[in-house]
Amino acid sequence: MPEVVALRKCLDFLQLAGRSIVHRKIRSWLTVIGVFIGITAVVALISIGYSLEETINQQISGVFGADSFIILGGDTFTGRSHGSGTDEYALDLDALRSVDGVRAVAAVRSRNGFVQGQPDESGQTLQGFMPVRGLSAELVTEFRSFVGELEVQPGGRLFGPEEEAVTVLGADIAERLAVSVGDTILVAGDGENELNLEVVGILVPSDDDSSEGSFVSGMSQSDEGDTINVPYETMDLLWGPAEDVLVTLVRIEEGYDVDGVADRAEKILTDRGSEVSTLTYTDLSDFVGTMTSAIGGFLAGIAGISLLVGAVGVMNTMFTSVLERTKEIGVMKAVGAKNGHVLSIFLVESGLMGLVGGIVGTVFGLILSRLGVFVIERLTTGFDMVFVVSGSLILYTLLGAFGLGAIAGLWPAWRASRLPVVDALRYE
Repeated sequence: MPEVVALRKCLDFLQLAGRSIVHRKIRSWLTVIGVFIGITAVVALISIGYSLEETINQQISGVFGADSFIILGGDTFTGRSHGSGTDEYALDLDALRSVDGVRAVAAVRSRNGFVQGQPDESGQTLQGFMPVRGLSAELVTEFRSFVGELEVQPGGRLFGPEEEAVTVLGADIAERLAVSVGDTILVAGDGENELNLEVVGILVPSDDDSSEGSFVSGMSQSDEGDTINVPYETMDLLWGPAEDVLVTLVRIEEGYDVDGVADRAEKILTDRGSEVSTLTYTDLSDFVGTMTSAIGGFLAGIAGISLLVGAVGVMNTMFTSVLERTKEIGVMKAVGAKNGHVLSIFLVESGLMGLVGGIVGTVFGLILSRLGVFVIERLTTGFDMVFVVSGSLILYTLLGAFGLGAIAGLWPAWRASRLPVVDALRYE
């Protein structure tokens, strides 16, 4: 049968190529080393890129989920604002809540306001302009994964829905204002707007605060410990309708497509004059994938230069092999071997050298990438990196290594197949 004949020919070619490689052990291994160094570098860099992408995606999915998106000011990925030079934006919260598919909304505002505390032991009262941040009560009830665990000191609590004249202070600002839970502070906004706010809670100091590193921490212009947190609605009483929103979190109803709801929300808000853009898990995942792929591809391209050196080594070895086996080529042709048979034998031989280099390089590359992940974890605090072994990367690497060897040996193999029988038999 033709299939059986073709299979036996392939096995014969592999056997002849294998014998030739084994017969020239030192030269073959030196050639393989040139290939596997480049393969090692490429596999290690790409594998680290995959691991980094998977780690970031897992962290994003742990915060986002498939049913949430964020509304930010300006261009989401470039950081450029639409015109005002700031990332703050106006927000019609009622219009956003009316969007079909929206289940819950929480927003964060920030202003600098005039604040007056209680007299301290010496009778002096601290007063001045300090950061005031408005937080929706839904941040804790609906978006805990975004804000983390906002822990208050014993005896205090967080403010709830429908509350207005209350505040939760950072530990540092509470100490400076000389207030504790149950005391009041004066906060003045625009014009004659001012409120006496009851302190209902004081956050745990930042060193022990479990909310540190959360999504919302860092949204204000100061540290958590120096911030006066008030209900979102209280900001309306002090500064009027929202023109200074930093970020808005939206959770959608079950059964709705998050990207579709995000697009509708962005359109409605944009039509009302808000210069915003939405950010979903898909957007972030695609962006992270594009960035890591671009960086990994660039680094792998640089490392791939060494593969060219390895390919030149394969070509040089194959030219030498052709010269040494010129008489053998003549004998094969004399007994009936065709040009295509000779060409196939040398192509398989060069391809096998590339494949061996690919196998060794892949193993060393994976070991090196695992070591790189370990080093990154050691050098970064709180960053648990996932090590990813890509089956497709291994498969494509081995196929590419064989192809690289075969291509490098194509010219020597072609010359070997074109040798005249008489000249080859007379070669000494």
